[in-house]
Amino acid sequence: MRARDLVEEAPFVSPDDPIVKAYQVLTTAGLPGVVVREDGQYRVLPASRTLRVLVPQYVLDDPSLGRVWDEASADALTSRLADRTVADLVNAMELSDEDPEPAVGGDATLVEIAAVMSAARVPLVAVVEDGGFLGVVTVNRLVRHLIA
Repeated sequence: MRARDLVEEAPFVSPDDPIVKAYQVLTTAGLPGVVVREDGQYRVLPASRTLRVLVPQYVLDDPSLGRVWDEASADALTSRLADRTVADLVNAMELSDEDPEPAVGGDATLVEIAAVMSAARVPLVAVVEDGGFLGVVTVNRLVRHLIA
């Protein structure tokens, strides 16, 4: 079985897109992360890590402070996103250019996909063939086929 056989459709976003678009992709695609494409390179932003731009730093430092936020106040969190872009989201994650690119070719094997996913510490990888984005392979789909 190869990556192209496991691929799931997934939209990607670009660094110039509004950050809200990345959140819309996460919620509508039902994937554990969002793919960012820039100049033919791919990054994966795990869904749980995208929360770093929503939650104030002092709450990230001490999660118990989140208790002071009631539902009405929590709505104010989204107002923090108004003028922000996907590039801001990438920067907030403190990703390094040294991190391995979470992308595989269409002919990648299950073990190759697992190795790339593990090395990049992401829940999905982009599948690219002949310069085109085919979609993603998620950790759930990968493990399902590895243990079958």
